[in-house]
This record gives sequence, C-alpha cells and structure tokens, in this order.
Amino acid sequence: MRKNLTKFLILTIVFSAALSVNYLFAAWVGPTQAPPGGNTSTPIHVGSTNQVKDGGLSVNALSVFGNGWFQGGLDVGGKIKVGNDAVAPDAGEIRWTGTDLEVYNGSAWASLTGGEVAPAADPDYTDCINVGGSWVDAQGVCYFPNTSCPSGWTQKGNYSSTIGKSGGNKSARKWCNSSPQLNWDTNYCSTGQHFRSNVAAESCRYRVGLPSKNSCGWASLGATKTEIGCEKN
Repeated sequence: MRKNLTKFLILTIVFSAALSVNYLFAAWVGPTQAPPGGNTSTPIHVGSTNQVKDGGLSVNALSVFGNGWFQGGLDVGGKIKVGNDAVAPDAGEIRWTGTDLEVYNGSAWASLTGGEVAPAADPDYTDCINVGGSWVDAQGVCYFPNTSCPSGWTQKGNYSSTIGKSGGNKSARKWCNSSPQLNWDTNYCSTGQHFRSNVAAESCRYRVGLPSKNSCGWASLGATKTEIGCEKN
C-alpha cells in the first residue's frame, strides 16, 4: 500500500511539472517582424527626427525653443509666459509688448487688455510700437510704462493709468486741538485708480498728529502712476 502511494505521488509531481513546462512554452511567442516592428513603441529620444505620440504625455516641465503648435486643446495647470520677437507674425499669434498683451488679427496687433487696434498704415501706430509703446486707436494715444514720455512724444491731456493707494492709521487715537478726537474717517484715506483714461492721478488727504501737543495736520496721498499716454510731437 505504501509503495503504491509513493508511486502515485511521484507520478503526480512529474505530471504537474510537465504541464507547467508546456504552459510556459505555450505563453511565449517569438517576434514575427524585425525590430522594432511588432515590438514596443519607439521611445521618446533626443534626436532630430520628428516623433508623433498618439497617447497622452505628462511632464513636470516643458521648454519649447522653436515654434509650438497645438491641434487640439491645451490644458495648463500653471502660467503661460509670452514674449516678443522680430519674426513676422501669423494671424492668431499673441505677444507681450512689455506693457500690453496683444493678438495679431492678420493685419495688425490688437490689444487684449482694453486697447483698440489701429490700421497698420497709421504712422503713429507704427512709431508707437517701434518705441515699445501700446497704441489705443480710439484715443489716438500711445501708452508707455513710465511717468514721462520718451523723446519725440508729449503727454496728451491727462491720459494715464494708475494704481490706488491707502494710507493713515485707522486705529490711532489722537486729539486735534483737544476736540474732536480723530476717527477712522479723518485719519485714513484711499485713493481711486483708473486704466488708460483721460483722468488726473487720484489723491486723498488724511489727518496726522503733529509734534506739538494736542495738534493735528493733514497729509496727502497720491495714486501710483503706472502708464502715461503720449502723442507724437
């Protein structure tokens, strides 16, 4: 009985091993084409040959040193930075002039931040762009990121852009000639602001304590000018 059991176990082990070997050989199939045909996809490489990837591609950073073209959509989780160059533009291209974001409509650059495009034949428009300005045709104004116009240009009216300021101390408790006590409305102020308008720079006044006891005075606060609107001399 014991001999029969031993023979049975040995036969079982041999039979199982034979099935395993047969399975392994059956699972492997040799290549049917010369590499890389019928093999894994060509990896992304550093060569000069163009490559097309049908599936998605995720990267932590991407630098494009030539032109970039997207046939489908483009989803960006961070920021996109654009510059400017001397290459003749094609319709649909965008640029940052240093003061304005613009798109080329096929004949001229149009502002994307509120400015209006001028005809390409307008000499003032051309001169404005050539000196780094941003032209607004409806106003006949070239905006520069300064507080004064460049040589050959003068400010037109009060055309400018500003950023508002706030100043003073809302929590101060000083007396002005004993009465009344300074309050939040008189010892704190905020200027307004504007964008590319014929408006003078905004300002406001607030009360401040003077060195002498129980006396107060006024301080002035002006908005920060970020652009100046100029016209050709």
